[in-house]
Amino acid sequence: MKKFFLTSLLVLACCVIEAQTVAVVDFMKVQSNNQDAYLAVEKQWKTLHQSWVESEAILGWQLYAVRGSGTSSPYNYATITIFANFAQTESAFTDVDFKKAFGANSAEFLKKTGASRDLIYSQSYQFQVGIPSDGPDKYLVINSIHTDNVEKYINMEKTGYLPMHEEAKKAGQKGSWGIWTKWPNEDNSVQAVAVDGYSKFSDINSINYDDAIQKIMTSKKPGEIYNMVDQVTKTEQIRSIVKSEIWELLDATKAKM
Repeated sequence: MKKFFLTSLLVLACCVIEAQTVAVVDFMKVQSNNQDAYLAVEKQWKTLHQSWVESEAILGWQLYAVRGSGTSSPYNYATITIFANFAQTESAFTDVDFKKAFGANSAEFLKKTGASRDLIYSQSYQFQVGIPSDGPDKYLVINSIHTDNVEKYINMEKTGYLPMHEEAKKAGQKGSWGIWTKWPNEDNSVQAVAVDGYSKFSDINSINYDDAIQKIMTSKKPGEIYNMVDQVTKTEQIRSIVKSEIWELLDATKAKM
């Protein structure tokens, strides 16, 4: 299985996130009577992904449950694999990797994997701007973004909203934040995702941005404040939120030792 997350997609993980970082998200549909089998399969896949972290083939891997999903939802689980750059996403598990992780029954295990879930689709996202997490966030809020001008949208987030997210993290109100652009993009209805990471469910939607803005006003130069406010006022002109989801972390690889 492959890996953006969407960290940070991403940062979605406890790893260094740079401009070339790519997250590959696999969206899974698991039937209600098959969830235990699916989670057991992913636990075994984690072993292989951990070996890839140690060999620096990937930066990290996480497994999430999509909260609020039901029988009509297109997917209810997602895995995120973080790569240092787009070229590394072409890497593939070899027979040696499979046998080392799963032993002589690797072929049978692949059949079990296919039977445990449907892989709906895979999507890659490239990191643009954000604040990394100090560790894998327990909850992610994924906002799917439509914009007619990706460059203007990224500038708006960087200039207008990044300072507020930085203050929220300093205050311990969130763990991470990041903007990831979607590419390749088959339908063009969503161009990016804005990802907020939290350690506690109760922190979601409880950030006091008024306090954050007051601190920004006392620490920034007048020109910086003007640019920030100018970009924030253009939010509705530049982007719309297509949908919002909450993902809950179930498992993750550890950072390379």
